[in-house]
Amino acid sequence: MTQKIDESGQEQPEYVPDPEKEKQAKAVHFMVSMIRLLGVVLVMLGLAIVLDRLPPMPAPVGYVFIALGLAQMWIAPVWIIRKYVQARVAEEQIAKAAEGSDTP
Repeated sequence: MTQKIDESGQEQPEYVPDPEKEKQAKAVHFMVSMIRLLGVVLVMLGLAIVLDRLPPMPAPVGYVFIALGLAQMWIAPVWIIRKYVQARVAEEQIAKAAEGSDTP
């Protein structure tokens, strides 16, 4: 049984994920996870510099690392995910337009 019946009583085809799109989504997820992890490392490095736990480095360098790490944890992943979703939506619109132009 490959059909599902929705609330209106109409049959809907069962969702079958596209392996290529799944692979892309996994790659984006991995990249975002690594960027966030590196952001945490930058924040910890910045804190260590500010607290004089590392060889002589000026405190402003630590503050810059903290700011960059926070931006890398919060801003960069959101921006990357938005770009990925925009690309997917544009890809689907192009596919629909091409599909619509094929039919006479």
